[in-house]
Amino acid sequence: MKSIFQFCLLFILLTTFNIAFAEEISGTTKIGFESNYVTYGTRYSEATISPMIDISKGSYFAGVWGYIPQKPTKDFEGEWDYFAGKNTKINNLISFDIGATVYKYPRTDVDPVTVEGFLYLNLNLPANPKIKLFHDVVVNNWIGEVEISHTFKLNNIFGILLKGQAGFRNPENHSAWYYATASADILINLNSKTVVMCGARATDNTDHVAVGHGLHEWYGLSAAYNW
Repeated sequence: MKSIFQFCLLFILLTTFNIAFAEEISGTTKIGFESNYVTYGTRYSEATISPMIDISKGSYFAGVWGYIPQKPTKDFEGEWDYFAGKNTKINNLISFDIGATVYKYPRTDVDPVTVEGFLYLNLNLPANPKIKLFHDVVVNNWIGEVEISHTFKLNNIFGILLKGQAGFRNPENHSAWYYATASADILINLNSKTVVMCGARATDNTDHVAVGHGLHEWYGLSAAYNW
């Protein structure tokens, strides 16, 4: 377990280092607001601000995502995610993303840092289906998810993004549960590099024990700049 943890950390550091000193880097800077913070079908917090930055060079990518609750609680005081990975294209239909994420939680009463490996199967089809598998090597948690999404372009300025996700979570010492999440966002292209989004979300799961179970509905806003 320790060797897997060290490998994931080393992979993230080397990938980020490789991108940072490369030429022709592209990226996205984003700030978002969610009236509830929900991830993989589980609600952790109410109003949350999410600053994010993604960078890429060729097939390599890395980034930092933050989740800052406006009303921190003992169960969730915030989260910072540091990730890196590589995309491998098999053909015009199939590609894979493989990488790792370090989760940093500003708490001391639980594991303050966990590391998760991820593997995506991406299919170049109309609904952009993705099959995702995650494994947190610290808390021994497995997550599997299927995602579909499609953007309907209304004109050069407005569009509608629809997204659906369904999957399972199987943490150690807890029975597995299933979840489904759906969202609909209006896209506003302010210019060729800046996009504003706003929309509604809903999620539900079969877990009746953990914090954040059950049906939740919320909304989100974000602004992203691509450079």
